[in-house]
Amino acid sequence: MRHAAAWVALGVLVAAAGCAGTGPAPSGTSDQEGGEPGAPFPLRFEAERVDGGTIALESLRGNVVLVDLFGTWCPPCRSATPALVSLYERYHGQGFEIVGLAYERTDTVEEAKAAVLAYQREFKVPYVLAIGSDEVLGLVPGGFEGYPTMLLVDRRGMGRAHYVGFQPGEEQVLADAIENLLAEPAGE
Repeated sequence: MRHAAAWVALGVLVAAAGCAGTGPAPSGTSDQEGGEPGAPFPLRFEAERVDGGTIALESLRGNVVLVDLFGTWCPPCRSATPALVSLYERYHGQGFEIVGLAYERTDTVEEAKAAVLAYQREFKVPYVLAIGSDEVLGLVPGGFEGYPTMLLVDRRGMGRAHYVGFQPGEEQVLADAIENLLAEPAGE
């Protein structure tokens, strides 16, 4: 019985640590194994939208895209969502998109979609929400550390920065990075 309680306590600690909400400010780095900080990194995926169909990151090429890896159960993710909605509304007309990839603690994809659709209504999220995959977690430079993780993608479709965790007030860091990428030419 004591072992079971220890495993439950360990699970709670791991879950809390995995949320990464009490950690440092966004890292703003794109370190990758053997790479230089700030070096572009490849990022390609396709995900099942919660409102039907799929979204491929490639389809958004030409735009600056913020990919938000989040969970509706994660307090820092919930805290970040209003800031992301505000950033989307502020920069969308300038070629900025957000794709939220949800990682839910449900038994089925249908349950996950229902939870994310309720979340979308609660926070009035205007951008695409989809179900995340382990494949995408594996694309995070330096390895996935916790939720939320935000990946900033330039107009050429290359990842340029990633941020782990979120605390109120940090949206200016994201806004500055978004503005810098929006100022760059689309290029080929």
